Amino acid sequence: MKRQDVEVELRDRVLRGDLAPGDRLPEVQLAEELGTTRFAVRSALQALEARKLVERVPNAGVVVARLNYDRLQEIYDVLELLEGLAARLAAQKSRPVDWAELRELFAEGGPLDEAADDDDIDAFLAAIDRYRDTVIRLADQSFLTEMLAGVRDQSHALRRRILMTPGRMRESLTEHRSVIDALARGDAEGAEQLKRHNMQTARKRLHRYRDFLI
Repeated sequence: MKRQDVEVELRDRVLRGDLAPGDRLPEVQLAEELGTTRFAVRSALQALEARKLVERVPNAGVVVARLNYDRLQEIYDVLELLEGLAARLAAQKSRPVDWAELRELFAEGGPLDEAADDDDIDAFLAAIDRYRDTVIRLADQSFLTEMLAGVRDQSHALRRRILMTPGRMRESLTEHRSVIDALARGDAEGAEQLKRHNMQTARKRLHRYRDFLI
């Protein structure tokens, strides 16, 4: 397995929650498991460290990065502003037809209702990623795109854990439907405020279920 493939595999394991915060990532064991070299594993871990997904701990080596409540609050400070801005710009620059696929994906009675009922976090997160990718593309602002990319992995891992809290998927689905409706209407201010509200309710979940999430 090539270094880039090792990085993708380990990154996916962390983001899926297969590797929990604090889990050790021994080079020799991972190299044997993945059928690659220690150098490939070491290089992959360095890349994941740059993404803030893993960290080096004295006498323990490389471990999956532990969640820090203050750090998560800082991430939400940034995400609320950036994702709200992205929604505003996307609404200003898009046409109603640009939102047809998302409106179908998030439509009432569609697959996401089933995902919420079945606690299918992977399907739900895939839809949220589809929303984010569409908004970022239509916002068409390169610097904003770079800034959001810089916190994407950390925010993805955080979203997954918050979606595990009771009723959050259904709540988030309702919120995203409202955002998408505003985007399709070209309501820039409404889209921004609704997306910021979505981030604020997630932050409340983080506070309420702090002991479970961290």
